[in-house]
Amino acid sequence: MPDFDPIPIAEEIIAARAAGARLAPFTGRVPGFGFDEAYQVAGIVACRRAARSPVAGRKIGFTNPALWEAAGLTHPVWGTMFEETVTRTGPGGETPAIDMAGSVEPKVEIEVVVVLRSVPERGDRGAAVARHVAEIGFGFEIVDSPYPGWNMRPADAVAAGGIHHGLAVGPTVPVTDPDATAAAMAALTVSMTLAPAADPAAAEHVADGEGRMVLGNPLDAVGVLVEMAADRGSPLAAGEIVTTGSLAPPLAAAAGELYRAEAGGGALPAASVVLR
Repeated sequence: MPDFDPIPIAEEIIAARAAGARLAPFTGRVPGFGFDEAYQVAGIVACRRAARSPVAGRKIGFTNPALWEAAGLTHPVWGTMFEETVTRTGPGGETPAIDMAGSVEPKVEIEVVVVLRSVPERGDRGAAVARHVAEIGFGFEIVDSPYPGWNMRPADAVAAGGIHHGLAVGPTVPVTDPDATAAAMAALTVSMTLAPAADPAAAEHVADGEGRMVLGNPLDAVGVLVEMAADRGSPLAAGEIVTTGSLAPPLAAAAGELYRAEAGGGALPAASVVLR
């Protein structure tokens, strides 16, 4: 839209996030609001946030093609993560925590997380992507919709930074055999449990997931993200953390919960997160 001004929308999103307030979807009130406009808004929001907290990496969403038709999509979407939104497993294996303060309608997703050694080439998939990965493991992402009842279109999600609230990175392992890593991710299965943080022994099974639900292979999602971010003038860099999309349906999340994920066959280290 030639007369589109992304700044007022970006400022509205920033103010709503700061206040924990809700927003009416922009796709329903800004004529012609689509992905081009949404990424302009997201870029401003990201620049404002990066002024106080360095960029830690990127997230990719809507990576299950089975959901695309209902959402009016033909491809995933992506957003930016920051050092202040990412927490990691402690050096002694301490469980990371995510602060839920300010969240509105949060959900938790279990994802494969990679740390880039270098940036994959355009067109890389599977093992070709794994050759650029330094470490790989599970991560828990908290996604939070400022749009009531999660009533939004994908462009609304993009504008709101990919609805990213926080990421907890579990234990990671180095990638030493790219071919084996790619095969393991394609065949990956995961089981997730939930317990009160005050009573970990009371864990109950809540979800199962599979690597193939993420564009066929979570490493393929990294390759797609590399291309999408570059096409928007925001190429990835070595050292960035990348979350590859939810392996299982997102679950409503709240402070006081403890989630744990275990991979079938020990393909990745088990991971946990406490929500505070």
